[in-house]
Amino acid sequence: MCRMLMAVGDVPTSLLLDSAIKMAKDETSIHELNEDLGQGSWTHGDGWGIAYLDGTTWVVEKSTKSIYHDPKVDDLRNIKTNLAIIHVRKKMGSIVHFKNTHPFHIKRKELGNFAFCHNGYIEEEIEYCPSYSPKGETDSEQLLYAILSKMQEKKPVESIRETLERYNKCTGTNVILATKETSFIGTRDNKFPAYYNMRIAQTKDMILIGSEELSEFKELEWKSIDHGDILTIDNEKLTFKVDKKQEITITNN
Repeated sequence: MCRMLMAVGDVPTSLLLDSAIKMAKDETSIHELNEDLGQGSWTHGDGWGIAYLDGTTWVVEKSTKSIYHDPKVDDLRNIKTNLAIIHVRKKMGSIVHFKNTHPFHIKRKELGNFAFCHNGYIEEEIEYCPSYSPKGETDSEQLLYAILSKMQEKKPVESIRETLERYNKCTGTNVILATKETSFIGTRDNKFPAYYNMRIAQTKDMILIGSEELSEFKELEWKSIDHGDILTIDNEKLTFKVDKKQEITITNN
């Protein structure tokens, strides 16, 4: 159970970090997990990380400190990049540790060079190819390997959808999977629709994705991503397309 955000295009890193801090402090929205005790009662202080592109190279910075108590944040405010992903963690099922902190980065010659983060908690065994060896203990890292295992035979959108829909013992499952060229936002049905409601906003210079509307970009028109949708973002053209979940209707003849 976490918060995550992404910016593609003309990325204002400092404003992204401020938005992530407010999300981590639970100051931005009301949802099922804070509605009884109010904002500030469901904080995400179990580590944080940022992955960003420096040219064609992924740079990943992580910390086990809460983002709102970490002086390292100020060292990252002036990053120049056209793609950044930030994740703030609320641990579920695994300890606070550097190896359990998102985003995860993996480079496979046959598939690509990926940054990945996940919001949700899967309460069942996740299957993936034995060639992958998790460094940490999270369901999130294993979910990444399950998606990449599918991608050895299928296209990314199909791989993400099949993987997310396979594991039903979960609170929710939203993912960001990004390469230099393309970013994928994956969602599915979940127990807490408001908490797991991914949003998108766009300007002529930028696409923003967030677990909540980003506090420093409230003036933009934010739209909810329907649960079950998968977005494919062209990071260069700043365009995206939506793959809708197919509803199957059974009729009795």
